[in-house]
Amino acid sequence: MTISIKTNNLSKRFKIGTRERLTLFTSLRYKITGSLPERELWALKDISFSVKKGEMVAVIGHNGAGKTTLFRILSGIMKQTGGTFTVNEEVSCMFELGLGFNLRFTALENVYLYGALHGITRKEIDKKMDAIVEFAELGNFMGAKLGEFSSGMIARLAFATVIQTLNGVILVDEVLSVGDISFQKKCLQAFEKVLSDGHTVLFISHGIGEVKKFCTNALYIDHGRQMAFGPIDEVEDMYKQKMKV
Repeated sequence: MTISIKTNNLSKRFKIGTRERLTLFTSLRYKITGSLPERELWALKDISFSVKKGEMVAVIGHNGAGKTTLFRILSGIMKQTGGTFTVNEEVSCMFELGLGFNLRFTALENVYLYGALHGITRKEIDKKMDAIVEFAELGNFMGAKLGEFSSGMIARLAFATVIQTLNGVILVDEVLSVGDISFQKKCLQAFEKVLSDGHTVLFISHGIGEVKKFCTNALYIDHGRQMAFGPIDEVEDMYKQKMKV
């Protein structure tokens, strides 16, 4: 089967602090000179796994484990320090829903804006607009300014815009807290369709139960290190033991 994503010893290092000397003026008479220590933080270290086309893989780990850093590298937002990766399809991202919206624009205008930020042309949005409005369940509000919307309505509009225009490999970073329970169920059904259409999905989620039935494997990262990659039940058990859940 075709491999959609493959990483080999993928690593990312951040440098915290600086070696440069600082000068702090406490008054006109005195000054204190010194330096801040520089240290290295490996957000990811030697991550190696592969995902087959059409698979959905859960990426789990505590806050700050390195999951989002991994996604930023795979999407091209950030460059790795070491190792290699290959993504054999176009990448679509679902990060921080609503980021880029303008509260002074109408909901309709924001759909076009949000689409443009995700590389979706106006022509493509026009084709999908009816489906976006129907999915978001905001048909009576598309002419209203986004500043008049609740946070839940904004998230629903963002989710609906992206989910209707996804292509290739899909990177999803913890977005299923959108709306109420019925809308969350609708979101899960949308991901089920995404998989049935043959897309590959990497899904960050702390609530692994909500996506477990869709996933074949899971990647467990702890403090930037790969703890396990394999069948989701086995990896989930390891994660729960570590977290004492």
